[in-house]
Amino acid sequence: MKASMKTIAAAAMVAFATPAIAGGVNVYDDGESKLKLEALFYLNTFHQTDDRVTAGNSVKTKTAGLAVDRAYFTAKYYFNNDWMMRLTTDIGHESTLSKQQNVYLKYAYVEGKLAGKAAVLRLGQSHTPWIDYEQGLWKHRYVAKVMSDQYKFDTSADLGLGLKGKVADGMVDYFVTATNGSGYGNGARTAGADYSGRIGIHPIKGLDFDLQYLTGYHGSKTSVTGVAPAAVKSSLTQAMLSYGTKTFRIGGNYLINKDKAEGAGVSTTHGGNASASFKTAVNSDEVKSTGYALWGWAKFDQFGVFGRFENLKNQFTSGGIANATKEKVDRYVVGVEYSPIKNVTFALVGDSTKLKNRGGNITVTDKDTRYGLYSEIKL
Repeated sequence: MKASMKTIAAAAMVAFATPAIAGGVNVYDDGESKLKLEALFYLNTFHQTDDRVTAGNSVKTKTAGLAVDRAYFTAKYYFNNDWMMRLTTDIGHESTLSKQQNVYLKYAYVEGKLAGKAAVLRLGQSHTPWIDYEQGLWKHRYVAKVMSDQYKFDTSADLGLGLKGKVADGMVDYFVTATNGSGYGNGARTAGADYSGRIGIHPIKGLDFDLQYLTGYHGSKTSVTGVAPAAVKSSLTQAMLSYGTKTFRIGGNYLINKDKAEGAGVSTTHGGNASASFKTAVNSDEVKSTGYALWGWAKFDQFGVFGRFENLKNQFTSGGIANATKEKVDRYVVGVEYSPIKNVTFALVGDSTKLKNRGGNITVTDKDTRYGLYSEIKL
């Protein structure tokens, strides 16, 4: 890079003096290498009612207001057409911490083409194979996460090594990773790795069929001399079929997730984590989750509509005996959106989740209802 600091500063001033365009703004470009900046905000104002019903007794907790659900800032530096590096920070709301708005490292990786588009290497803290890909089809992450992310069966970013590519004239694509398993915001090294892979088949334009398999310990495995090993072994299998164009898309997912304790002393909440309460507490305890999602969206000039339905069932097995009562989760999300200008979108949203038989107890039900104005702002 042979530009002076004055040239770079001038380029940055010119870039920020112009309106933002899709994909960020270039603040430096010498014809071969370039630096691009991007930003993405999810600013959501909603009313929420959480209703815990135990043996007919209802306890409701109501909240309302604005939430900065996510604020991402990204810098991408392209060395040339084959190699690049990326840094993305993530500001999110964490209710369990003393300071609830915190900055995390989301992505920090280098990427390079080893054999054109057929083999692209990634090293660092990067996307995992599935979640970001499905979000690109769903297109409404600012309203609702995809199913494997919502119920914590997978993480959207992790530290490790990845290889991705497109072959057969783009009819087949793949992405495989070997990662720490602890996810972003943690970054801990443990005694076991996670392995994940996705393969996509695209026989005709707009038609996409994808498969995922993930196996590992999600950062739970330990190995200490003289101490019995403890871990939870997880496996996730997922399939998705979708079809769409630039103006609409419909899709469906089916997944099976198993979490099994290996070693005494393990006590981890599974089967949907944030919403459910089954725990793998002793050796060989297992939580098996099966679920499906149906979703779709359509655009009409500046307006659009979207919706999704999710169904999840969690079954707990201990000592080889399955609990006869399964947890059952149903979720409905519907919305109408409006984009007054490019890269600014507002949506009126209704979001309802019902968890029955919480922890295998038929007398306990959780209901979470939200409605409000959601927004996505891009640079």
